[in-house]
Amino acid sequence: MVKTQGPSFWKAVVLPNQDGWRVKDWVQIECFMEAKEAQELVAFGAVHVAGKVVRDPNRVLRAGEEVRIYWPWMGVRRFYELDAARILYRDAWLFVYNKEAGIPTQPMPSDAYNNVFEATKRFLAREGVTQPYVGLHHRLDRETSGVLVMTVSPQANKALGRAFAEHRVEKTYLAWVLGIPNWDTKTIRVGIGREPGRYVVWPNRPGKFAETFVAVVYRGCGQSLVHAVPVTGRTHQIRLHLAHEGLPILGDRRYGGSQAAAAASRLLLHAWKLRLSHPVTNCELSLTASLPGDWPLPPDPAIPD
Repeated sequence: MVKTQGPSFWKAVVLPNQDGWRVKDWVQIECFMEAKEAQELVAFGAVHVAGKVVRDPNRVLRAGEEVRIYWPWMGVRRFYELDAARILYRDAWLFVYNKEAGIPTQPMPSDAYNNVFEATKRFLAREGVTQPYVGLHHRLDRETSGVLVMTVSPQANKALGRAFAEHRVEKTYLAWVLGIPNWDTKTIRVGIGREPGRYVVWPNRPGKFAETFVAVVYRGCGQSLVHAVPVTGRTHQIRLHLAHEGLPILGDRRYGGSQAAAAASRLLLHAWKLRLSHPVTNCELSLTASLPGDWPLPPDPAIPD
């Protein structure tokens, strides 16, 4: 038995004498679990065979196939459903939601249930929609809150996808950062690349072009509140660009350094506003996500546009 422990998963190869086993039985024996626990882990979407998630506990394994088990970050618990009060806009084509911090946008290898994408499908099904459709054209990091736009009809996909690709969707984020900028506004243009396990800024190397406009809203005691408008849409772009400027986001444990990471219990980044032309009706939409209850407010509660 060849077993390997990765950063977030455990993997092994099915042996010749295990050929023909059902996946639930294999998981039970190899992971020293009760039968019910093994079946729940499979049904939860945490077991992958040959690179694909397997939810059928009776799926037959073949010798040589690689099995990966991604341990659920909150355990095998189905705890998340949409809050109807957080729906910002909805019609026959679009569904816009004010995502909570701490909830993934889409399924994770270890948890295919507790995320906005799957919860939206369940919400629509409860309302009587047959075979609900949900499409994602952008996403928010798990710790980022705010405006998330989804399609609920394939008819909207092409136009909305083109709008994002052509940077015609204006997104404005709010972020608390460590440090006091000596400027009021700034456009950050620094390329972004990828190294093993993380994204990085590459100021002097070829990388994907990335541009973020930043405006200072409030200067406090060693911390500032800023608007950040990503002109491009690279992964972790705002977090990387602000950290590169010496203004890491409070609570950013990946890019912020120890001082910024310790300054807040979570990442203080909020997708505040989003403006776009409706992909079907062409009406202009301006959507605003209210601030989370734990969001620190400056002494002047008015946050300027």
